Amino acid sequence: MAAVFKPLDARLLNKPSGQCAFQLEGTTALVPFGHATCMFKKSETKTETRSPEDPSRPIIATDYSELTGMVDVEFGTLNVLGLRLSHMANVRPFTQAIVAAKSQTFPGAMVNEWLELKAGDDAAEEAASAGLVNTSVTSVTVGGEALTPAQYRHDSKSGIVQVIMFPAEASLNEDVVVSFSAPAVAASAGRSVIELLQLLSLRGRFVLRQNNLRGTNRKIVIPTLNFGGESGDVAWIADSNDITKVTTSATMEADYSQPPGMEYGYMVDLV
Repeated sequence: MAAVFKPLDARLLNKPSGQCAFQLEGTTALVPFGHATCMFKKSETKTETRSPEDPSRPIIATDYSELTGMVDVEFGTLNVLGLRLSHMANVRPFTQAIVAAKSQTFPGAMVNEWLELKAGDDAAEEAASAGLVNTSVTSVTVGGEALTPAQYRHDSKSGIVQVIMFPAEASLNEDVVVSFSAPAVAASAGRSVIELLQLLSLRGRFVLRQNNLRGTNRKIVIPTLNFGGESGDVAWIADSNDITKVTTSATMEADYSQPPGMEYGYMVDLV
């Protein structure tokens, strides 16, 4: 059966896709979110006025105020932007001074414990060390007796040693001494340190470029978007093959340096 009235053009339907990016306040570059989806949300405060003249107290007026715009971004790409938003973190270059040769003692260690190799000349400096990477172990001794490589495991990338077998005559707890070295790592090597929970919010300019399967493509610009508050959980270890995704929410703030009508943002049709 045909429609009673003429249907609207199917090209007005929308199956959105696209890409979005964020320009952090004080910077000049738009950093892409990468693998991400984006949702615009809005809310208002409703105030009802009821008549005292009628026993049923009917609503005689409704007022709306405090219009709020929100943007939820769910992303899976953990570039610098993704790391900062997902962990409210500072991200800075990782550097490491060379450790030519050192022996570190782990008092009263037990089999299977992780022994983290650190820089420093004493226990206080070792406790303050962020740990070493790319370490090379030359020897591991337990109670003064050298172990064979089959008796311990060494993860050079993280600088961690695990003794998996004590000598037969060793007690349950023994002092373990690890002799090792580590190379210098310059900032130009491209490693990062992610300093967790150092930020309360991230404010900047948001740009989205649609590339829809169906519907009009638009460029969407929000001059001032402030990411903060609670965000989605971040899986560090997961019992699945799914890509880790993080959801973070942002509030649209009025930017009165924009042309009238565009204080909160705007969309431009791309024809």
